[in-house]
Amino acid sequence: MCGITAVINKNHISSRFLVQANAIVAHRGPDDEGFLLWSKDNGHQRFSGSDTDKKSISYYGLQPFSVETDQWKIGFGHRRLSILDLSPAGHQPMLEQDSLTLTYNGEIFNYLEIKEELLQLGYVFHTTTDTEVILKAWKEWDVAALHKFNGMFAFVLHDTQARKLYAVRDRFGVKPLYYTSTPSYTAFASEVKQLRIFPDYSFKLNEQIAYDYLRYGMLDHTTETFEEEIFQLAPGHYMEVDLQTNKEELHRWYHLKPRSWSGTEEEATAQFSSLLKDSVRIRMRSDVPVGSALSGGLDSSTIVSLMREVLNEEQADQHPIKTITSCSTDKRYDEWDYAEESIKSVNAEPYKVFPSFEKLQKEIDQLIWHMDYPFNSTSQFSQWCVFEEAKRNKLHVMINGQGADEQLAGYGGNDISLYIGLLGEGSFSELFKEIKAFKNYNGKWPIGFLLGAVQHKLPKGLMNLLPDRYRVFKKDAPVWLNKKKLKERFSWPDSLKESLYRQVTQDPLPSLLRYEDRNSMAFSVESRVPFMDHRLIEFTLGLPEHLVYRRGERKYILRKAFKGIVPDMILQRRDKMGFVSAEERWMKEEGKGWFERMIAEADIQTGFIKKEAALEYLHEMQKGREAFNFDPWRMICFSEWLSQMVEHKVTAVKNVSGT
Repeated sequence: MCGITAVINKNHISSRFLVQANAIVAHRGPDDEGFLLWSKDNGHQRFSGSDTDKKSISYYGLQPFSVETDQWKIGFGHRRLSILDLSPAGHQPMLEQDSLTLTYNGEIFNYLEIKEELLQLGYVFHTTTDTEVILKAWKEWDVAALHKFNGMFAFVLHDTQARKLYAVRDRFGVKPLYYTSTPSYTAFASEVKQLRIFPDYSFKLNEQIAYDYLRYGMLDHTTETFEEEIFQLAPGHYMEVDLQTNKEELHRWYHLKPRSWSGTEEEATAQFSSLLKDSVRIRMRSDVPVGSALSGGLDSSTIVSLMREVLNEEQADQHPIKTITSCSTDKRYDEWDYAEESIKSVNAEPYKVFPSFEKLQKEIDQLIWHMDYPFNSTSQFSQWCVFEEAKRNKLHVMINGQGADEQLAGYGGNDISLYIGLLGEGSFSELFKEIKAFKNYNGKWPIGFLLGAVQHKLPKGLMNLLPDRYRVFKKDAPVWLNKKKLKERFSWPDSLKESLYRQVTQDPLPSLLRYEDRNSMAFSVESRVPFMDHRLIEFTLGLPEHLVYRRGERKYILRKAFKGIVPDMILQRRDKMGFVSAEERWMKEEGKGWFERMIAEADIQTGFIKKEAALEYLHEMQKGREAFNFDPWRMICFSEWLSQMVEHKVTAVKNVSGT
């Protein structure tokens, strides 16, 4: 896991910008640093930086990057977090016989299997890294090599013979890759803040993206960002640049195609179990200690249980699994009792963190700076504290349960989509069974969900006649938000399958993956997510709906597959938390004044937030007359981020990783 920078120099920009951009993400790679410049006249030139490991300098005979020059065409920068092959042989940027050059962030988890295939073809390897596997795989199969990779990756590769540059992102965007293009340069980076230091950059807010966030909490749902001139490469895509003409072309290399399942329920359960276990197995490959973030929920508990199974099968049954759990002294927000049950079942070595409001106040600037953009709730602060504890305990790799909810109907809103689909099919008997089961399972009738499904099927003209207060799908923006004639992006899916597909590819999973990446890398920790294995997602999204959500029971196949492996206390849980913070209590009690003050000072630049209405809305929520939601936090987070941008705090906020 690393940080990368890559620049195509079109019009004599200085190499110092490459060095500065690379320095900004020192937290992503504290173990080593490297640079490479290429030009037609000088070929490849490799340099060390201020943080380059002395062994790497000696191994490659690197010269310090001390000369500022504009005589280059391609510039690569790299920050290394050493996970595989800790020797200097893993130094990047890496070359393959002067024809291919790579700066790479991520992991190819099946690199050993690909390496064996390449060995059979006659290739000779000089390292035990997955980086070298990428280079040789590309040399053998070109772009088609991407389909062989099972992993999370973002890389930029220069092919000198083809005179082309390729910027690539993994299937689901687990690893980030941003870019900006001007007449003077095209630059790629792991984090947005790197691109803000390049010449000609000026901040210009993308108001549509800001509105999507403030209105719906939607983030990372398009290739656009909060900034007009900065984009993210879409998951499963690559950009190909012709270096003779500087022409840029975007290509989609991966299409998510769910594999329709026609076997029995027992066969499906066995297949699901096998796929997830193998995903965990290959994600445990590491030359450094591996731990797990354990919330006490079903997803992370399953991951920990499978880690123990894998270790037992590899005769490492005495090897401890270190887990980190976010806890609270307020039992309403605490999952320790569930986490402890998992810990006992796998004989783990547990660690706890207690995120506090005082700590949030103190570190909010650093948290927002590391996130690059606003985020939806203070639950991300809880995750931040978990990875901080991982760093403290020298756990350089963490395996986590992200991605299960989106493909296995873990969220409540899926009920509306399920009912919409059943209504559309005319399956009224099945719909009645699901409604009754929901009542039995949850102790109340799903009236809101059912109303939403019925209203979704009403003709638009009839829907428009309903007063807004009676509508499940509100047509008006909240009273505190100025719409500013922007588009409404949101539309409800027509079935559960469509809902799950959207959750994986559009919202909310892409934003959750960004949070996971930024929170972990802020503390120089690599986070791995077994539920994001493409083999598993293609399988689960192709399952019949009743194997995912049945009779009020979400994640049906997951519960069935791991009965007897995951403790019953967790399999039978009906509530959902997952690194939750005490945000509601903070807003109403110890942080009451802080929330009021922050909203009173919010968004002075764009006029999105109506001050008086926002404060009244907050007060109604604090008094319990308005249901708690994350709108107040979004106002605060957006405004704090915006102030960083307006005040040009691009590099002013101190990294927390100690680098």
